[in-house]
Amino acid sequence: MLMIMTIYGTVKMFTRLIVYCGIGGIVLIIRHHNRKKRRQEMEEGTKKIMRETPKDENGKYPWEK
Repeated sequence: MLMIMTIYGTVKMFTRLIVYCGIGGIVLIIRHHNRKKRRQEMEEGTKKIMRETPKDENGKYPWEK
């Protein structure tokens, strides 16, 4: 009886470990993908803002003066 309970506990722990590692891996992959996508969105927004910001006669932005 004790042997069966030990095997059951080991299998249960191993199953949980596999599930947690799988979910953790999926979360890390999704975060990495979204980080790359978000960075591209921010770069496009920066380019848009730079295009719309007025320059002076020397071609400098207001914060470069």
